[in-house]
Amino acid sequence: AIMILECRDSDSPLSHARTFVDQYHREFGFELEGRDLLIDDFRVRAIVPGATPAPPPSVPSLGAPPAFGNCRAYFENGWETVSTYKFEDLKPGHEILGPAIIVQSISTIVLEIGCKAFVTADGDLDITVQPKKHEDDVHMDTSNEDQKVEIKEDPVQLSIFAHRFMGIAEQMGRTLARTAISVNIKERLDFSCAL
Repeated sequence: AIMILECRDSDSPLSHARTFVDQYHREFGFELEGRDLLIDDFRVRAIVPGATPAPPPSVPSLGAPPAFGNCRAYFENGWETVSTYKFEDLKPGHEILGPAIIVQSISTIVLEIGCKAFVTADGDLDITVQPKKHEDDVHMDTSNEDQKVEIKEDPVQLSIFAHRFMGIAEQMGRTLARTAISVNIKERLDFSCAL
């Protein structure tokens, strides 16, 4: 399946077919002769011109709002007594330092240790997450004379890159399945792709 744009130069229905065949040849490098073309779906996109909304004005800091109460919550360091705030009581310019809990009628926001929440002019909550610094992120191996530095991988980045590479391999497989003529590949999906 390939999506093509509407042909505005010609009213002939064959112009859509020619555009499809040209794009298919450009993407896959060959043409399938003697095959019927099937229109799977038809999409309409509307663009409404207009001015880009201006960013909201900056708000002066009002400091921390009065806490609604206190409760105990468990974080990485263990149990902490944290302040709780009602979202409805927050005004633009209020700043809350974590650890804290902000409650709303439909949700609860937990501010981790080292994070900061700022209420914008629109009433949104802008949360700044501080990068974690662990002493065991960089481990010096002093048993070797060259003093090798062992850097531990960030699990979030490791997951992101693993999914990106997996996505590349999956896209390779989809392209192979779309362009294959072999029944084993096209219908049984009897193939594999890897980086």
